Amino acid sequence: MQSLVINLARAPGRWASMSALGTARGLAFERLEAVDGRDPDLLAKSACGGGGLRPGEVACFESHRAAWRRIAAGTGSHGLVMEDDVFPAGDLAPWLAAAAEALPALDIIKLNAHPRGALMRRMPLAVVAGRAVVQPTHATDDSSAYLITRGFAERALALHAGYSRPLDVALFDPATGVRLGQADPALTIQQKDASFRFLDTEAEATSIQVTLEERRLERPRKGPVEAAAAELRRFGRRKVWPAVQPALNLLRPAAERLEFRRIAFEDRAP
Repeated sequence: MQSLVINLARAPGRWASMSALGTARGLAFERLEAVDGRDPDLLAKSACGGGGLRPGEVACFESHRAAWRRIAAGTGSHGLVMEDDVFPAGDLAPWLAAAAEALPALDIIKLNAHPRGALMRRMPLAVVAGRAVVQPTHATDDSSAYLITRGFAERALALHAGYSRPLDVALFDPATGVRLGQADPALTIQQKDASFRFLDTEAEATSIQVTLEERRLERPRKGPVEAAAAELRRFGRRKVWPAVQPALNLLRPAAERLEFRRIAFEDRAP
C-alpha cells in the first residue's frame, strides 16, 4: 500500500519529523511534494474552476490531486494520503490492511480526529480491529489523513477535474456519491488538535497552505449580514443539531438514526 505524505519543499523539518514517525510506526512513508500556495505559476496551471478559492485552498486541492494520480497509477487496491502535520497511532499500519480487506466497498475512510464533531449514522458500518467505522451523512472537514481506493482515486480526478469548493468540503460530501467512512476512535491527529507536541517549532511554523497572516490579508472582509449568517450556521451545527437529533431519531428506523459525534484520537500499540 502506498503511504503518501504531502510536504512542501520549504518545509524539510516537517518531512524529517513525519519520516521518523513513520519509521517508528512501521509505515514506509513516501514524500509527495506539495503545490505551494505562494507560487503563482503553479497556481495558474491549476484546475480550479474560479470559484473564489484562496491560493492556499487551490494549492491544497492540487496537492491532493497529485496524490490521487500517484495512487491511481499504482497497483495496490488502496493508498494512504496524509498531510505533514499528522501524528499516526501505533496500530495504523495493521489497521489499514485490515480495513482495506474488511470494507472494500468504501471509497474513502477518514482517519482523522474530529473534535468539532459531525452528523453521522449512529449504527457503525463495521468494527475493524477494535475501532468502529461510522458513516458521515453530511460534508465533513479535515483532509489531513484518509485511506482511498485506487479506483476512487481515479474517479476523484474526473469528479474534481474542475472545482470551486475547498478540498475537504468537496471530497467528503456524500451528496457527490462518495461512499465514505470515518474511523472512531481516530487513528491520526493534527498538531493543531493534539494535546501533546510532536512537531518541533520550526516544523510547526509551515504548512501546505499559506501562513495564517497571509490568509487573513487575502480573505475579503465579511459584511455584517454575511458574518451574522456564518455565525448562525456555526451555532446550528454546534448547538441546534445535537439538541434536535434525539427527537428526530424517534421518527427514523433504528438503522437510519443519526447522532452528532465528536471523534477523539486514541493511540494504541499494534
